[in-house]
Amino acid sequence: MRLSWLIVFLIMAAVAVVAFSTALKKKISILSLGAKVKEERFENPQKRFMNFVSIVLGQSKMISEPYGFIHFFIFWGFIFICLGELPLIFEGIFPAYSFPLLGTNPYFYMLKDILTLLVTIGLIISSIRRWIFKPAQLYRSKEAAIIVLLVIGVIVTEWISSGAKVALEPKSAYALAIMYHTFASLFKGLSPDTLVGIQTSFWWIHMVVVFSFLVYIPNSKHMHLLAVHPNVYFSSLKPLGAQIEKIDLEDEELTELGVARIESFTWKQLLDCFACGECGRCMANCPANISGKPLNPKHLLSHQLKEHLMEKGAILRANGLTSTGDENAEALAEIAAKDPQAAEILQKSLIGDIVTEEEIWACTTCMSCQVQCPVANEHVNKIINLRQSLVMMDSNFPQELQTAFRNVENNANPWGVGYTERANWASDLDIPLISEKENVDYLFWVGCAGSFDSRAQKVTVAIAKILKAAGVNFAILGTEEKCCGDFVRRSGNEYLFQTAAAENVEILNNYNVKKIITACPHCLNTLKNEYPEFGGNYEVIHHTQFLNQLIKDGKLVLNKNGAVEPQKIVYHDSCYLGRYQQEFDAPRSLFRMVPGVEIVEMDRNHNKSFCCGAGGGRMWLEEENHQRVNNLRVEQALEKNAEVIGANCPFCITMLEDGIKDKVDTEKQTVRVVDPAELIAKMIS
Repeated sequence: MRLSWLIVFLIMAAVAVVAFSTALKKKISILSLGAKVKEERFENPQKRFMNFVSIVLGQSKMISEPYGFIHFFIFWGFIFICLGELPLIFEGIFPAYSFPLLGTNPYFYMLKDILTLLVTIGLIISSIRRWIFKPAQLYRSKEAAIIVLLVIGVIVTEWISSGAKVALEPKSAYALAIMYHTFASLFKGLSPDTLVGIQTSFWWIHMVVVFSFLVYIPNSKHMHLLAVHPNVYFSSLKPLGAQIEKIDLEDEELTELGVARIESFTWKQLLDCFACGECGRCMANCPANISGKPLNPKHLLSHQLKEHLMEKGAILRANGLTSTGDENAEALAEIAAKDPQAAEILQKSLIGDIVTEEEIWACTTCMSCQVQCPVANEHVNKIINLRQSLVMMDSNFPQELQTAFRNVENNANPWGVGYTERANWASDLDIPLISEKENVDYLFWVGCAGSFDSRAQKVTVAIAKILKAAGVNFAILGTEEKCCGDFVRRSGNEYLFQTAAAENVEILNNYNVKKIITACPHCLNTLKNEYPEFGGNYEVIHHTQFLNQLIKDGKLVLNKNGAVEPQKIVYHDSCYLGRYQQEFDAPRSLFRMVPGVEIVEMDRNHNKSFCCGAGGGRMWLEEENHQRVNNLRVEQALEKNAEVIGANCPFCITMLEDGIKDKVDTEKQTVRVVDPAELIAKMIS
């Protein structure tokens, strides 16, 4: 390469690198605006690295979905394309030399060629799917089209340049490169000068496309190519149900509860916005979005929050500020005086202008968005943080929740039934109270639904009878049991939750409770995953898991001739036992033990199960002007022509039965909802 052309190349490369670095630095600078709170994001590097290997390198979440394998090949093909740039650039500058190792290895070029071809095929298939079949979760944006054209441009220009090079002078390193030889055959018969012209001109075109792509990456949604790696590595290692950060309510310097400004999110929460690849899996599995609510978790991250972060962050950084808090009131006034447009952006309210209250309250905290996300984004806690601000800072929340909160405060349950009636369900069962019995092996945590809801009480009674028949040494708290606080915390009332948690932990610890059985997955998650932060460390097990263990150990013998009629059961995985605890087998196993029972699966099952609509405080909120989530779930169940819907959660049972009333003509058709314990109880000797 002539010196003059080398200078041109170096200038072009320098401009691209500077533009790339500047854009990346801007993004990092904006991320640093995030709230400075202590988070566990650096512990256990070995596990974090293994997560990175599985999710990023292994593309484990991508290949679990239809069309996901296409991204697997695009990902690895892109890596080999980048590696291939090293010898291409080196040999373009120094034609007489080969790049060490890669430039002389025919197997590298063979693998690169195959993967590059698969990338091209994958991009074509993906483009047809996006722009012709038009699935709702894939946006058809100009940005997406530019990225596809740039990648194909990188591939095709390199094939043409290298093909001409092979036609001009075959090289042993290219012997197994199929596409190089395919393009070389197209140039057969051309003169050496023509081949040199093709090889040189397309090498330069290729470099222009590569450098353009480099500059475009940090300025587009393809920023996720850079953000996904740290995002996955620093993702939470806590169980799904333990990821709500405890607020230190005794911190006198704390001026903000929850999040009301974009810069009050942590750096990791902001990084999620850049890591989002806009695949749409979250929105395709979000019950709120599917049922017509305004909440779209993909749009929330990739557009609403990200765009607000970028425009507000740029102004804050340009003026040397880190927030729009009261401490910067004077500086903000100066900005308003000299730049009204910037002031207007800074004055936008995160809650209201960017994210509506309707969106915030639509979330059921089912965690499907988070479990399906292939880049480890953490959606749900952002919404809970916004709720915390509405509830604790503004006292702004739905009237139904105000009633439920007050009921918890006054009677320790959201129904508002007198707490003295909590143990009425056990009045004829001779169930011991833990206050009256020493050396109890298990505490049966009944929960508010199991204590006060007439339908859930039937499950409670069935479980108690089974435990007694198996000779389990257990007791209940009776009137000392209080609401665990699950819905309270997820509705944003952290203060009331911490009060309830402290009271419950004190009671449980006073009785030296070590092991707990519960029929409510919401109680299970709270007692098991959230109470340890408040000094409550217990071994908590769901009743379906415990009953399975009793049967396996021979402590519970089932009468196979028990009075259980043959029935076809379509099973519903609850979010808080399924996705949250990753327990899918225990309830199914119990149903299969019942003679005459046939289990069938809904299309959405296991980790893709569809929410009943009750989580995150939604149990106490009405659904208006949209499809009801529970009705959609019942429709999915009815498609399987089953007589019974199997469930494992009192909230799910309530919501499914309500959906049946709306969707089934009960005079002509009978569809029931049962917990496996209700059938097992009919089979005890």
